[in-house]
Amino acid sequence: MRGLMFVSMMLWGLTWTASKIMVEQADPFVIACIKCGIVTLSFLPLMLYLKIPFHLPKSSIFPTILVGIFNTIYNYLLLIGLQYGDAGSAGVIAEVLAPFFATFVWMIVKKSTLLRKEKIGLFLGIVSAAFLVDISNPRVLFSLFNAIYVFAALMWACITISSRYATESANPIAINFYSSMIPFIIFLPFLFIQDMQPIFEANRSFWLSMFSVTILSTTFATTIFYKGIKVLGVTQGGIFVLLVPVGALLFAWIFLGEIPKIHTIIGGGVAIGAIYLINFYRPKRRKNK
Repeated sequence: MRGLMFVSMMLWGLTWTASKIMVEQADPFVIACIKCGIVTLSFLPLMLYLKIPFHLPKSSIFPTILVGIFNTIYNYLLLIGLQYGDAGSAGVIAEVLAPFFATFVWMIVKKSTLLRKEKIGLFLGIVSAAFLVDISNPRVLFSLFNAIYVFAALMWACITISSRYATESANPIAINFYSSMIPFIIFLPFLFIQDMQPIFEANRSFWLSMFSVTILSTTFATTIFYKGIKVLGVTQGGIFVLLVPVGALLFAWIFLGEIPKIHTIIGGGVAIGAIYLINFYRPKRRKNK
């Protein structure tokens, strides 16, 4: 299972490189629509095989709709932002800032106080964010690229929290099915507005990338992730998520020739340590003699 979890997280990291390849050949709205449509269809046989009910409990309907709306915004931001910068940097910013936003928003929603380690982790998150957006360079700091992916990280945090409420009484795979169907419905009108000719002229790399971000990265990797969480537990299974930004940088370097910037590496490294501290670190308690 650990091997499958590793492969799944690498596939999630590959999403950024594959998306960059597609954006260079077609309109983001069209790509997002086709992507969400394929993902929705791919979940159908899986749900039928696993006998997962399509009916959602009343308590899960509203949070599922929220997940779908946030997922629509996130999918568009993921694609449109790649027109302004590197796939590896985009993946690191969005992937590592999202957990910090999720922790902060969750704290506000639950009106809870933070543990000491969580306070330290959030402080390190601020430090990592400063490196990731290259605070030393005002031109880069206030760039559209940074703004898009910081906001994308916030949207992913909202997806995380909404999913938590949605999956309290519904199967996670069913939630994924509907959270993909909602963006597909929202993006569908753009197929009749945007120029579809680039899709028909797209080369093999485009469709291989589409297969990667739909069947491999979403349907397969997401299913394995939920299975891994169930088998390994939240702590041991969840820690594999730390591999995603590493995969984003690695595949962008291999397939796109993007050399990771030093501030991205430092910021990503600090962020991974902070995420581990917040979510997975459990200090050992000293036993009384």
